Amino acid sequence: MNICKIVVTVAVVLVGLCGRVRAEEPGGAVHGATHFQLSLIPPIALEPADYDVTGLRLGVISGSHDVTGLDIGVVNWTSGDELAVQWGVVNMNRNAFAGVQFGIVSLVGGKFVGWQSSAVNVNSEDAVGFFDGGINSCLGNATGFQLGAINYAHSMTGLQIGLLNVCEKLTGIQIGLLNIATGKESLPVLPIINASF
Repeated sequence: MNICKIVVTVAVVLVGLCGRVRAEEPGGAVHGATHFQLSLIPPIALEPADYDVTGLRLGVISGSHDVTGLDIGVVNWTSGDELAVQWGVVNMNRNAFAGVQFGIVSLVGGKFVGWQSSAVNVNSEDAVGFFDGGINSCLGNATGFQLGAINYAHSMTGLQIGLLNVCEKLTGIQIGLLNIATGKESLPVLPIINASF
């Protein structure tokens, strides 16, 4: 099969996936949905930024409501929830995220479940999974494994490995040059290893 046939086949499939439907939120808000979103910069996109995407989202700067599927771009912005494999330079999710995030900076405003692998990972609420990056920060309760130069969690259940590990409450193990766990159940500062169960 030559390259022209492959390109035409992919184009036909993508056009077929662009079917529009209407999605209704539990609160009664109605907005559109699509299986494919291609965006240069909002509003220069196939679909409006308040659409749900179930399938594939590609863009330089992409904005959507809920995203489910594969999400690839330079800057990915989701105002709702996301269940996806997301790859971008900057990934920003206002609400919950479940899946895998790869990037330079990944920010999640709601609960996170999955694998987060970016130079900087920031979770504003509870997070469950594997977090590897230069800086891993969870402002809520983290459950799982943080691996990075600097690891922070309000409450950590699991394992932190890094140069600097910090949490207020530790149920697990910290391994690093400096380990700080300020809760009453553990020693507040220890080099090399700290543990509390």
